[in-house]
Amino acid sequence: MLTPHTSRLSFRIVLGALAAMAIVAPAASADTQRYASPGGADAADCSPANPCSITKAVAGASADDEVIATPGDYQLTQTLATPARITLRGVAGQPRPRLRFSGAGQFGLALGYNSLLRYVEIDQAEPTLALLSSPARIDQVIVTGPGGGPCTAELANSIVRDSIFIAQGPDGHAICTFAFLGATSTSSVRNVTALATGSNGVAIHAHATSGSKATINLVNVIARGGQGGADLKATDVYSGAATISATHSNYGTEFTEGTGDITNGGGNQLFKAPLFVNAAAGDYRQVAGSPTIDAGVNEPINGAFDFEGDPRTLGATDIGAGTTDIGADEFVVAPAATTGPATAVTDRAATLSGSVNARGVPTNYHFEYGPTTAYGSNTPIADADSGRSAVAAAVTLGGLSPATTYHYRLVATNAGGVTTGIDQTFTTASPPAPTPSSTSPTSTSPTSTTPLPTPAFAGVKLVATRLRIARRVVALKLACPAGTIGRCSGRTKLTARQRRTSSRGTSRITLGRATFSIAAGKQATVKRASRAGQRLLSGMRRPRGRVTNAAHDDAGQSKTTKATVTIRQRHR
Repeated sequence: MLTPHTSRLSFRIVLGALAAMAIVAPAASADTQRYASPGGADAADCSPANPCSITKAVAGASADDEVIATPGDYQLTQTLATPARITLRGVAGQPRPRLRFSGAGQFGLALGYNSLLRYVEIDQAEPTLALLSSPARIDQVIVTGPGGGPCTAELANSIVRDSIFIAQGPDGHAICTFAFLGATSTSSVRNVTALATGSNGVAIHAHATSGSKATINLVNVIARGGQGGADLKATDVYSGAATISATHSNYGTEFTEGTGDITNGGGNQLFKAPLFVNAAAGDYRQVAGSPTIDAGVNEPINGAFDFEGDPRTLGATDIGAGTTDIGADEFVVAPAATTGPATAVTDRAATLSGSVNARGVPTNYHFEYGPTTAYGSNTPIADADSGRSAVAAAVTLGGLSPATTYHYRLVATNAGGVTTGIDQTFTTASPPAPTPSSTSPTSTSPTSTTPLPTPAFAGVKLVATRLRIARRVVALKLACPAGTIGRCSGRTKLTARQRRTSSRGTSRITLGRATFSIAAGKQATVKRASRAGQRLLSGMRRPRGRVTNAAHDDAGQSKTTKATVTIRQRHR
């Protein structure tokens, strides 16, 4: 039984040695902020732009410096000890940084010099301490260890609030305080959840020996030990004095050794198990109906926030400020959401209304809407503040379909959950009737039922103007415009001028004719020449001609196009 005590005493000796070493180490200027990140290097300068490792950030800190650990997992294989009175914290509003200790010889985080640890998670993989606080202040911290004998957290003259301590394995102790050789250790624990989940586990243990005094004062604390263990345990050995004083706390089993004393200061809940969201998965938030809700005592020293940053003294309803809950978590009530009527409904728009009661915590809202109760569309998220009375919620929808019935409802969300208002409906108006044109009394404005005008027919286009005659045939390539209704159909004619022999001047003769039918957006080649045209062309070296295309589309529109061409003989 003395072996664990000797081991814990050696922890204090090591801590003192580390502190002595820090005195001769180069010190940073006081009141500075040093930043650490999981991937930070020892060569970094610990600035916001160049964060260093957490080992360097802590070891190089001076009195009153602040070490800010950005979110992520910090893998540590050696004890991390504070060299002076510093603050080590995470970043508010972001996930807690996790200090993950593993490997032989280390005993987690050693806090001393009245340092402050805030908004950090500590995970210990070995059967040893995860946290040694001697003395220090601890706020909004989560500490877990495997049990196996040593405590998960050992406190000496420390103040702890709004935190969770878990010993997960057999024989584990979640929180301990030890006093040896005439020393006095008094610690205050408020709004803490301490659980030893393994067999023979002890949630909170005060141990004094050899004329020493070990005291833990509990206020608004949940303490639950494992099967065969105890929720609270006080042990006196060799004329020591171990005392646990509990007020407005939730516990059941007690165990004392020697002259150890456990004092019921009033307001306690005995043998009333708290109800958690999912203790097996490590979710120790309360659920509705837990006896710990509104069962604590309101005192300023409790702090303004619970371990997650939710306000204290919320109350289980939206009436009044309520009372502080027992344990690390303050139960958050889901918001109230009331769907209101739709107003200003037109054929394309509508304004939705409703009200939201945030019930004391930051809350946002949006509307769901759509043609069925499956909705399918959401409005942008809006802020409903964090008051305790109903506030108006409204949004204007646009781009709606005319003459359509829409379903909608209000949705409000906060840390306590999601609340949906009842389903409501509205029907958009029919589209407006056509109105007379301001320029023509007999014309009407286009509406959704007015036929679209028929596109004008552009006729066919001659693709190339340099033609060739081969085997007494001239090939013409024609194109039908892509926007044509139906096909381009018609007749093409190739003509040329011939000098008259009986008189001065020229006359135009037809070299060939052909019909065509071409699909919209397509091209076709027309090959044709008359016998007279063939004879004429055979006697001309490079005659010039004209192509005339008389065409119509399937809507009955017609168009004639003309183009001047050059015709060449193809020699074999």
